[in-house]
Amino acid sequence: MKLSTNIDGKWINASEMRPFRDLDIITFENDKINYSVLESTENELNLKEKKVENRSENLSDLKFEFINPSRIRFYRKGKKHTVINETESKTEDKIFEHDYVKLIPTESKISESRIQLLKYNFEWNNEKGVIEFNKILDKPEILEMLKKSGYAGRKILLEKIDDTLLISTYHNNHKGLVLPIKEIDEVKAVLYGFPMEPFETIAERID
Repeated sequence: MKLSTNIDGKWINASEMRPFRDLDIITFENDKINYSVLESTENELNLKEKKVENRSENLSDLKFEFINPSRIRFYRKGKKHTVINETESKTEDKIFEHDYVKLIPTESKISESRIQLLKYNFEWNNEKGVIEFNKILDKPEILEMLKKSGYAGRKILLEKIDDTLLISTYHNNHKGLVLPIKEIDEVKAVLYGFPMEPFETIAERID
């Protein structure tokens, strides 16, 4: 199958929905799509890849489009289950969209240890947030109230796959939003791979 877009390299899942508990990555081998998941290792920056056995697809069998040269969207048929009340629910056919973005090497002018000491402000889709690494982000009173249930809190970690740095959010030890870093320095960080437009934003350093 011949494509006008270069599909070499690794592509990370940028969708709100994921088929696996861990974040998945795909690679293309001729017409075949191979799946791997990224496994976190405690206190290590570099993520490990684990191939998903018995899971591959043929690109020619799928409906897809390139949103841009570095973002591919697959359209898959599925079922949507809706609970109406305690005794009633409904199931309907639905087309689900799954986006993957191509990983590119991060352009960094500072060390990875230095990055983890910095804080950045960002705004995306009218939402504001702060990137602060290796710190429990919940208020102490919330954490105290929930710790008896084993709640581990929310945090942001700097992670890496090959030459691409990632900002990874965790909620109770479960990986949530993961944003590849296009470039980063003492002043700003350019992030991409958001699940919806705008797909890229600039985070600015704060003291």
